[in-house]
Amino acid sequence: MMNGYMGRILKVDLSSGAVEKIPLDATFARMFLGGNGFAAKFVYDLVPCTADPLSEENIVVFATGPFNGSPVWGTGRGHVAAISPQTGMFCDSNFGGDFASMLKKTGFDAVILSGRASSPVYVSINDEGVFVKDAEDLWGKTTGETHRLLVEKEGGKAESAVIGPAGENGVIFAGIMCSGSRVSAAARGGIGSVLGSKNCKGVVVKGAGKAEIADPDALKSYLKTLFPDVRKKTAVLSKMGTPFLVDMINSKGMLGTHNNMRETFDRAYEISGELILKKYIKKSVACHGCPVACGKLVPVPDGEFAHLDVKMPEYETLYAMGSMLDNDDIVSIFNGNTMCDEMGMDTISFGVTLAFLAECVERGIVGEKELKMEISFGNWENLSEIVKKTALREEGIGWLVSLGSERLSEQLGHDSYKLLYSQQGLEITGHSARGLQNMGLAYATSTRGGSHQDGRPYYAGKDDPYSDESPEHCIDTEHNSAVGDSLVMCRFLQERAFGMKLNDSYLPVIRYVTGWDIDLDELTAIGERIYNLERIINVKRGANRSTAMLPYRVMNEPVPDGPCRGRYVPQTKLDRMMDGYYKLRGWDRDGVPVDGKLSELGLA
Repeated sequence: MMNGYMGRILKVDLSSGAVEKIPLDATFARMFLGGNGFAAKFVYDLVPCTADPLSEENIVVFATGPFNGSPVWGTGRGHVAAISPQTGMFCDSNFGGDFASMLKKTGFDAVILSGRASSPVYVSINDEGVFVKDAEDLWGKTTGETHRLLVEKEGGKAESAVIGPAGENGVIFAGIMCSGSRVSAAARGGIGSVLGSKNCKGVVVKGAGKAEIADPDALKSYLKTLFPDVRKKTAVLSKMGTPFLVDMINSKGMLGTHNNMRETFDRAYEISGELILKKYIKKSVACHGCPVACGKLVPVPDGEFAHLDVKMPEYETLYAMGSMLDNDDIVSIFNGNTMCDEMGMDTISFGVTLAFLAECVERGIVGEKELKMEISFGNWENLSEIVKKTALREEGIGWLVSLGSERLSEQLGHDSYKLLYSQQGLEITGHSARGLQNMGLAYATSTRGGSHQDGRPYYAGKDDPYSDESPEHCIDTEHNSAVGDSLVMCRFLQERAFGMKLNDSYLPVIRYVTGWDIDLDELTAIGERIYNLERIINVKRGANRSTAMLPYRVMNEPVPDGPCRGRYVPQTKLDRMMDGYYKLRGWDRDGVPVDGKLSELGLA
């Protein structure tokens, strides 16, 4: 057995119920590491470039990496990927909780689900075998109910990754909820609806296996030297979690507000980490084996989940359901966030789509007759009700929001595309595409669309938002993200322990876990290989320079107020950044990786 790996890949054909256990090749493992890299390679190899994302030709890959189950902090996470119904392109999503750690204990480094079951099923993986089981009694259940029922069926230590009603009903941005002391979402890109299209409620795992580590004593000793600095850099996350970003980003004039018409929210404190810490935080919760515990439980005073302790919303949810909706009612966000988790739905795409719809109402493009209810900015006491209607795709607002903003814009017409805040079909996250020097380019080059988890935001940069350094920073962080998501490691701990760019500090940890003497050039090539492979998948599915264009508002309307007043990304500046990016990547002017680059990376 290879150090850091269990040595097997599991394939389950849901159409036939056939199970195949494939030995993991050591050369393959070193080329792609795990997680993100494995998922991209399996999608490239197994999914035809003409496959509809919701057809049985698509696959869903759950993958772990060599760091899972090791003492390295923040490595209880996993990765899931498929061709996204939201973007039509490759999409991967990283998740926490306890599911990934338990999946690896079952003896598999990755699970590939293909085909389509004739009736609802779930996949059970444990030390006794792999079973495709009937899930008729789970269909229609919320994710929380499903987790509880699966524990009853499979035993007390079972962990699961499941969809809710949103995934069953084909909501375009349905996600997958993963169990654990800190419940976590693999939410972006609609992979939950891919599982739903396969009549698969999810995967439940229970095992007792353990991967060998090459040099555990040296690993622990090295981590001990890094930990004081890591503890210092993660202190704010331990205290407040990601909501600490609300005030920081708003103070810089980069917090999307009123469907991104503005980028300052004058009531930001009411949805901030400081307010939540002062009034609501009751308990810290952590993903498997994590010392940071950035998750928090908060009590809900009233509404749908009144008198329950629920998961605190992350920064991205506070942006999407808060400032983007002009909503300073933190309790409505607690309820809306929890309902999204129970229904199995991406809070970012939900909130940003709803903000788009609210501006369409404000401008008279759509009205109460079509929505079958009244909505307006700043008035969201019924947020959890709208979430439920969306998950069930109820006629009116539920069906409209369930389309996602780009498809909804196509339905509405009337130049509504000018109000969108999405890229390549995926709603953009809470890191300004106009105000932050590198993020316009990062969204344009992300293989996922409007995601901040490929190219990474850098808030300590120069004042010039169009720095010539942007292409290099974007590429460096894309490679860093690809490696971190393949090892697999929490982004917060990865960047605070090792940095935002690949560097020598990774090398001892990789050597102590796997035994491989990987140098920095090889590690950089791995990140570059994975990102190029994702790009090849997308190019084969129609991605090119034209699909990299940013939203109309970002490219044509300067930020109207605040510290970033006047900033935007006109075509000439985006072209300049894209030209520099493609040249550094070794791609042609249309963003296609050339044969020489692919040969260099072993992808010819």
